Amino acid sequence: MITAGGVGERFGASVPKQYVELNGRKVISYVVDACKQSKLADAIVIVAHPKYHSELKEEYGVDMAESGATLNCTKRNGLDYIRAHSACERLVVIDAVRPAVEPHVIDRFFALLSEYDAVACARKITDSLGRYGQWIVNREEYYTLSTPEAFRFTLFDKHFRAESPYTESIQQLPETSRVYLDFNVPYYDKLTYPEDMEKIQAVLSRRG
Repeated sequence: MITAGGVGERFGASVPKQYVELNGRKVISYVVDACKQSKLADAIVIVAHPKYHSELKEEYGVDMAESGATLNCTKRNGLDYIRAHSACERLVVIDAVRPAVEPHVIDRFFALLSEYDAVACARKITDSLGRYGQWIVNREEYYTLSTPEAFRFTLFDKHFRAESPYTESIQQLPETSRVYLDFNVPYYDKLTYPEDMEKIQAVLSRRG
């Protein structure tokens, strides 16, 4: 599932940032290609605003679902679409604005779901960490989470709520869930600000 419902207010372009061109291609096209190159993915659905459905369907030939007002609403709509149209067992979720994602990571996450209920990209915090009202914070006790993320579909579908305030989907699962945090995923930072374009272009160019 590729979530593509964002409007990109912080990016400041005339179109949502997933449709901005990066090295002559739309940002989302890199994500779609990575999903199509996965050896384990059986189907792909893009969850986007309906006004982009025809164009995306024609360009990429994948399923389409309608995005929502928030990222969690978009994910909920995507889950509802998948449940209604397939017998999905394992699901990988990726932001449309992470063009550096690679197919071998998608496959690794699918494979890890044989043993775990969920998988997420995790990163150690390398900068100093502060907290209001606390003078010293031990950064080793914390980490960041991001997509790609993967789930056993039935468990995720059962517990995920669009109205949840949590921004990381794994946080909606029961605490007893078997979760694998992958700290070895390469550079997959999200395209958020215009200056992020240069960093991501450098990564893609280095790969050739």
